[in-house]
Amino acid sequence: MKLQLWSSQSLLKAFLLAFLIFATPLHAESVVKEIQVNGNTRVETQAIIGSLETRIGSAYSAEKIQRDLKTLYKMGSFADVTFEKVNVAGGTKLVVTVVERSSITKISFEGNKKVKEDKLRELSEVKAFSPLDSVRLSNTIRKIREHYAKEGYHLAEISPEFKKVPTTADSHIENEELIFHIHEHEPVRIARVNFIGNKVFSDDDLRSKIKTKSRSYFSWLTGGGKFQEEMVKRDSAFLVYFYQNNGYLKVKVGSPKVYLSRDRKSITVTYHITEGEKYKVKQVEVQGDILTTKQEMDSKLVLKSGQFYSRQKVEEDLQLLSALYGDQGYAFANINPVIIPNDEERTADVTYTVQRGPRVYIEKINISGNAVTRDKVIRRELKIKENTLYNESRLRESQQKVQALGYFEEVNFATPRGSSDDRIQINISVKERQTGQFSIGAGFSSVEKFILTASLAKENFLGYGVSGQFSVEASSRRQLFVLSLEDPYFLDSQWILGISGFRTINVYSDFDRKSFGGSATLGHRIFDNSTFRLTYQAEDVNISDFSTTVPAVFANNLSGLTSSIGVSLIRDTRNNRLFPSSGMYQSISSEFAGVGGDNDFVRVTENFRYYQPLWKKIVGKLNFTAAQIESTNSDPVPLFERYFMGGVNSLRGYYLRDVGPSVRVPISSIGGDHRFVFGGNKMLQLNLELELPLYDPAGFKAVTFFDTGNSFSEEENFSVKHLRSDYGFGLRWNSPFGPLRFEWGLPINRQPGESPVIFNFTIGSFF
Repeated sequence: MKLQLWSSQSLLKAFLLAFLIFATPLHAESVVKEIQVNGNTRVETQAIIGSLETRIGSAYSAEKIQRDLKTLYKMGSFADVTFEKVNVAGGTKLVVTVVERSSITKISFEGNKKVKEDKLRELSEVKAFSPLDSVRLSNTIRKIREHYAKEGYHLAEISPEFKKVPTTADSHIENEELIFHIHEHEPVRIARVNFIGNKVFSDDDLRSKIKTKSRSYFSWLTGGGKFQEEMVKRDSAFLVYFYQNNGYLKVKVGSPKVYLSRDRKSITVTYHITEGEKYKVKQVEVQGDILTTKQEMDSKLVLKSGQFYSRQKVEEDLQLLSALYGDQGYAFANINPVIIPNDEERTADVTYTVQRGPRVYIEKINISGNAVTRDKVIRRELKIKENTLYNESRLRESQQKVQALGYFEEVNFATPRGSSDDRIQINISVKERQTGQFSIGAGFSSVEKFILTASLAKENFLGYGVSGQFSVEASSRRQLFVLSLEDPYFLDSQWILGISGFRTINVYSDFDRKSFGGSATLGHRIFDNSTFRLTYQAEDVNISDFSTTVPAVFANNLSGLTSSIGVSLIRDTRNNRLFPSSGMYQSISSEFAGVGGDNDFVRVTENFRYYQPLWKKIVGKLNFTAAQIESTNSDPVPLFERYFMGGVNSLRGYYLRDVGPSVRVPISSIGGDHRFVFGGNKMLQLNLELELPLYDPAGFKAVTFFDTGNSFSEEENFSVKHLRSDYGFGLRWNSPFGPLRFEWGLPINRQPGESPVIFNFTIGSFF
């Protein structure tokens, strides 16, 4: 066998052939020379091309095309997208063909009665003149259904319908109207709330502790019977809280079971309870970073050894300790209760562990939300200052004082950390209320018949906290013109400056009284919530049409100038100056008339008002006034300065000025007489009210009241036995035109000639 050797030339050829085979790719990448977009009319071509990863001049890639396909679908404007690769000279042409979604040109709602259309449009994620998106449509239906469920309409059905809208002949897009058909059905009401496993407390006891209520005859007023899923779940926590407040440390309340009736119109809610045993507190103490001594800290605690365990008292202790440490500058003190039960002895040890952290200083106070009110009006009420040690009690007091201005619906304080661990910021956010009122109206009163009123008032003029008022009231028996202005921080100081002018005309049965005058007040804050005021007042009084049957003793000093100086001390802790619901107002004042003028007398007046939240939003109110006036010369106290009771602002079950000392005077020389009320130089008045909100958003409130009081002559002493009383009810509306009062008063122990019921209407608050 002969071996044939390759020549060097043959080897070289073989090597070159192998190199070409392995060095040349099997599929050379083509370059994208052009991108063409078809089918789009609303979305710009450049917007489509700009969103692609594939670019002109780049290599064509199947992986990029897949990503580009997903990108275009995510835009939400296209129902279909296709890519086509076309070979052209020198590379590839990419053809993108899109089918645009139909456009929703109109959205409407049909069948909705319990929910307003504006609210439904707010819930809709689908907007007019936008492409139809199935995800947004599903979200909209879900949101509307959830809103109906919150309102108690759990069976509400929402079904969308699409109607074609005619388009132009050259348009390739289908426009549609989206109609939401709503079938609300009857609201699902709670027929009964049941409890299983409770032995210590009855079903009625537990029902009184939760918010979920079964349907009753008064559900239309109280809102009871409405099924709210979140509220039903929260009630489980309320039950646990109630049991733990009574010593049942290990109580368990299972998830509430909700059963829908066969007719799908009512629901039964059942709570399963495992009460467990009652535990007493064996030991309670504070450990960790102690401020003073351990014994002193332990003595301050509300929860004591030997008491039954109470979760409420534990929370009170946490608040107390937080305030103690917060008042010393430890704003971020970490206080944790550790509860260790002893199941054999049925006792528990409670330990509050404290890590006080660093003392914190107020770095900055930020105020937001005050579009009208100046920052300084808020800052001057604050008991905290920048670059001072944090104090929690002063922080809470500051919030109360800002709220008490009456300028804001909401006042919120937040305390985020500052630039370092020992710095804190105070963020104050407010929501302003309308403090200016312009009103013009008419009313009717049993006493004054038709009443015309007009007023312009501003409690926060130009945002400077200055209050001013111009008001006019006119009726068949009364005319009143008042102009007043008060700056509670005159020249940004603690001084108070007020001025006023007035003109009054009163028509009484025995005389007409006209007066014109004004006053100037200068006051100063002397303690927290307390002010001292000095007032000068001048009033020129003119009496006309004086009846000849009036006793001669009052015929003198009918007209003249009263020039007086008054001093008053006022303490005001009300939570809101304009609409108080808690706190008190106290004032004692004296007035000396005789600084020139024609009338000489001394008057002392004491007024006390108290406001107390009673249950839910029911507010109890008390107003007490005692006053006495004495002449400082031989003349009696002028008739127009004496005290008369009766009317909308004193005894509401009697006519104006109809209660007080009186005499019988002849009607004429022929004979007959009538009762003439000449008023007293002393008076007592007590008013009690219960105010119940009917509909908070509109400012409607119901009121029931009891009034008692009387005035006494110089020959009489203050006497509780001779007080006249009444009771009644009314409706109040904090309207855009001012507070309106509609009240019916019924006298107690009605005397001959007195009306069985008196209707009063007026604009303005009572006390």
